[in-house]
Amino acid sequence: MIQRVNGSLAVSRALGDYEYKSVEGRGPCEQLVSPEPEIYAHERSDKDEFVVLACDGIWDVMTNEDLKDYIRSRLKVTNDLVRISNDVLDMCLSKGSRDNMSIIIVSFPGAPKVVEEEVEKDKTCNEKIENRVKELIESNNTGRVEFSQVLQAISQEKWDEFPPGGGFHAKQTLIEEIYNRLSPPRSHADDSINSSNYFIN
Repeated sequence: MIQRVNGSLAVSRALGDYEYKSVEGRGPCEQLVSPEPEIYAHERSDKDEFVVLACDGIWDVMTNEDLKDYIRSRLKVTNDLVRISNDVLDMCLSKGSRDNMSIIIVSFPGAPKVVEEEVEKDKTCNEKIENRVKELIESNNTGRVEFSQVLQAISQEKWDEFPPGGGFHAKQTLIEEIYNRLSPPRSHADDSINSSNYFIN
């Protein structure tokens, strides 16, 4: 029902989920949910670049095409698959995923190699983000600019520099890191001093 087992569980093959395997007289593979995997053999070619194994916390917010484009773009910046995997998880969180998230990226010899031009392009994008966050923080002379305001402003801007397939969400963690560095939370003592100075002036 609604493309789910009993209208609830999204997968038909799983370990666990015992409430779907409680029919007496039926074997493990005859229950609503089976532990027996569906296996397909697919002949590879030299042009294959990578394969992604991920759970629905990823696919709930990413299409095959977008994730492929994003991973391809990151492989031109770094060959660190752990870093790329973590970046994917951060991006999916920023896109609103609330399900379990697991991802494995297996790279083949045909995968893109690091290109210095792409590394510099990514570095330039990060510097542009830092300058923009600083600009937004300094634009309000009357009080502290909240992170949500910075995020909303940048999300509404069109940036060609954002990674393909990821867009603004691919850099949200970086935006937050830069914001926290440039505008650290103030203590209550600081607030009192600043308020006093404001009224004195």
